[in-house]
Amino acid sequence: MNKIITFFKKFIDKKTLKFLIVGVANTAVGMGIMLLLSFIFNKTVPVFAQKLVFVLGTTDYTASYIICSAINYVVGGILSYFLNKYWSFGNKEKSKMIVVKFIVTVLLCYVVSYLGAKPLMELALKNSGIADKWKEFIALIVGAGLYTVLNYFGQRFFAFAEKKEKTAKAELAATEDAEAKEDEKDTGVTEEGAAEDKAEKPSEPSENA
Repeated sequence: MNKIITFFKKFIDKKTLKFLIVGVANTAVGMGIMLLLSFIFNKTVPVFAQKLVFVLGTTDYTASYIICSAINYVVGGILSYFLNKYWSFGNKEKSKMIVVKFIVTVLLCYVVSYLGAKPLMELALKNSGIADKWKEFIALIVGAGLYTVLNYFGQRFFAFAEKKEKTAKAELAATEDAEAKEDEKDTGVTEEGAAEDKAEKPSEPSENA
């Protein structure tokens, strides 16, 4: 029980809540984009796109879905990057490598979650008697949950993690500062005590008196 409490204290905090808020905002923006663009690009897939989509394994997508999904992921990714970087995890570093790490994190989480959830659910529900459409729905929910968890840890402890060197230096500086203040305090007490002793010590009579 103590290990579970320690785990939650270590990994579940204000940053977690901010990450979830960003996820909700991202979803709302994404849905808005999908609805708007679906209305604008309400067309069927051109012949050349049909061949490409067929190669990717799907044949029933419309052009509006493909275009809207692509734009949705791009806009959602940009929004997620800036909100999570500067607000959720408070990372102030300016480096191209952070962008690369973010993209790698999102792609890996997507592949593991969504491409892995479907075959996993098909295997788990193989003899359950559940209709295929419900299996796909369950796989989608499981994939979304897995994606959220993996993405949280990936972004917090990999993409937007603070450099250990900076953290170590900050801790060292804080320790040195505390020790310096303690030394100053001890020195002040010593000097004050010496002054009191000097004031209380009676003056010795002069030899010539």
